[in-house]
Amino acid sequence: MDLMVRNPDVKQRDAAQAVVVAVSSDAIFDPEVEQVHGATEPLRKGDAFSFMKAIQVVNERLLTMNSDETLLFDVILLSNDSEEKHSRIIASAKHYGLDIGRFCFCNKEDSIESLQSNNVKLFLSTDTNDVCKALQKGVPAAQLYRQTDPHQTEDQLKVVFSGDVIGSSEEMLPGLREQGFTEPQLQGFKTAKGSMKEFAVLMGEMRRRFGLEGSPLCTGLMTLWSSRDVCASALKTLRGWGLLVDEAFCLAGAPRSPILNLVRPHILCLDGLYHMEGFTAMS
Repeated sequence: MDLMVRNPDVKQRDAAQAVVVAVSSDAIFDPEVEQVHGATEPLRKGDAFSFMKAIQVVNERLLTMNSDETLLFDVILLSNDSEEKHSRIIASAKHYGLDIGRFCFCNKEDSIESLQSNNVKLFLSTDTNDVCKALQKGVPAAQLYRQTDPHQTEDQLKVVFSGDVIGSSEEMLPGLREQGFTEPQLQGFKTAKGSMKEFAVLMGEMRRRFGLEGSPLCTGLMTLWSSRDVCASALKTLRGWGLLVDEAFCLAGAPRSPILNLVRPHILCLDGLYHMEGFTAMS
């Protein structure tokens, strides 16, 4: 049974219009480090803390342009921590001025059900296993990229989609089977592509709110092992969904780390897929 706590300091979004994202508390706050003063001190910033600041910049810009804007990010912080830690998580969010509208406390086993019942458009975590489980249940999910400096100032939210997944089609399946991909892996492609569509459509609509220059929202596409044709197909598919990406990278098997270290995205809509059962050896 989950416990939902609303944050009275944050103006409630229209959940029917907003982009509801659920974020793992372990990504925003460091779950490992114990504080010297225990429960009296706010939790330390986690590996993806800068994501929260970047997402708030997008909301602030949207509201500056239109005070009646409804297409805003609505953040739910999802925690599987013990009841003793609930108040500390809430107090830490308030301490850092995080725009978190709701706190959802639940058992790990109930997490997927909580995501489904709260109209979550995207679940985010730094734990690829959690991302995998959500994707396999049909819940849109992506990895929060671990930032090297959680204290850095963020003025732009960066989202990267998987060209390998979005560019895949029924016509490509025989070739993928010849490469050694199993049926569960191919089904994983279909599930991930379908679950990402709604979020990509919303990102396209939100991105169009801003001009070509100085946008606080940057979207990108990255194909890790597929050909240029697949990358081109992915770009065409995204255009059909209403999303024109700002950056595209076709790596064709080249290491991705140099590009990711340069781009430093917040959201990777690709990592969970490559950690599904049977896929690791081919990633």
